[in-house]
Amino acid sequence: MYASSSTIDLDSLDSKAEHVRTLMTNASKSQITELWRQLDLSAIYHDWALDGQVILAEELDVAFDTRSVTDATGLPLTMALRSHKRAIDYAREVAAKEVFAFSVDLFREFHSLFASDAENAKSGRYRKEIPLHRSYFHEICHPSKIGTSMRKLVSWLNDPEEAMVVHPIRWAAKFHYRFMRIFPFIETSGKIGRTMTNLILIRQGYLPAIIHATERQRYYESIRQSPEDFVELVAESELSALEAAEKFLRRARLAC
Repeated sequence: MYASSSTIDLDSLDSKAEHVRTLMTNASKSQITELWRQLDLSAIYHDWALDGQVILAEELDVAFDTRSVTDATGLPLTMALRSHKRAIDYAREVAAKEVFAFSVDLFREFHSLFASDAENAKSGRYRKEIPLHRSYFHEICHPSKIGTSMRKLVSWLNDPEEAMVVHPIRWAAKFHYRFMRIFPFIETSGKIGRTMTNLILIRQGYLPAIIHATERQRYYESIRQSPEDFVELVAESELSALEAAEKFLRRARLAC
């Protein structure tokens, strides 16, 4: 039994996750492909909205269809959305590895996928200043402490005792909270943090916890306040994803 102080019944959440895993095991390959496609679309839409940019349905359609051609003005967004999709795919690939350990280089790999500037993406450099104009207004560590803080975070993530005694939802939420307090990269930290949070959850047998755009203010407030506030938000987001997947898989089975 994991230690937990969440008001959400995590045992019930685990039962729901087990039920959805069973439905996924019994589903066809095409149904699973479509389920992940819908989850990915939702994750990308809400992830961008959390950072303050609303993506139109047609923009997502173009980005997901590699055969589509876009004009020059829309190309940067299309390429950024496709990079986001590659990051999600890579997170699932990493989560599926039998032997795996977190590393600073892994965070830099995700940074390279999300960074809008090619030179910045290749360098993997941490921020050198406290940005004045940013979406997040919580306290972040001084640039001189980022390297040490990231190494400590990776060490904590690879601690087997921590993973054994803390419920995966709490563990993933605590990671995100700590990572956002470090905020190592100026423009990509939010997306990296949420993607890595979902990598942790997928590796533990859960679906990605997609924090919806309607929870944007609550998301920011949770990061500013305490880890416990963020645990609640992640647990609720996970439950929402599980319920949506259950509904989709039941409908798919009835349609056969």
